[in-house]
Amino acid sequence: MSFSFFKPSRPKTPQEVAKAINDSLMALDTQTVVEVKALEKALEEVEKNFGTMKCMEGVLDLLIHKLPILGWEARKDLVHCWSILLKQKVDSTYCCAEYIENHLELLDFLVVCYDNKELP
Repeated sequence: MSFSFFKPSRPKTPQEVAKAINDSLMALDTQTVVEVKALEKALEEVEKNFGTMKCMEGVLDLLIHKLPILGWEARKDLVHCWSILLKQKVDSTYCCAEYIENHLELLDFLVVCYDNKELP
């Protein structure tokens, strides 16, 4: 019988991270914050969740670089996800397109992979 007092944490989904950031940012509202401790806690949560989101961004790079070794079905699923991400618009900017503009090495890698005829 285990008497662990610490609950093992599972990774948060992107939706959970976005909701947590939204909740934390709403808690920063001066009308919501009653005391300094609540403000400090909200700031800590925002920083923690931004760190989690930054790790998720790193996964996008890794997926692109591992694309050539993925199987056919996995590649189709990944391309489908990218096509959805490319259409996502926040205000007037396309976030995924902007991300690729800021990381041109990913686009270069995709072009090289496209030209590689040895890929199945």
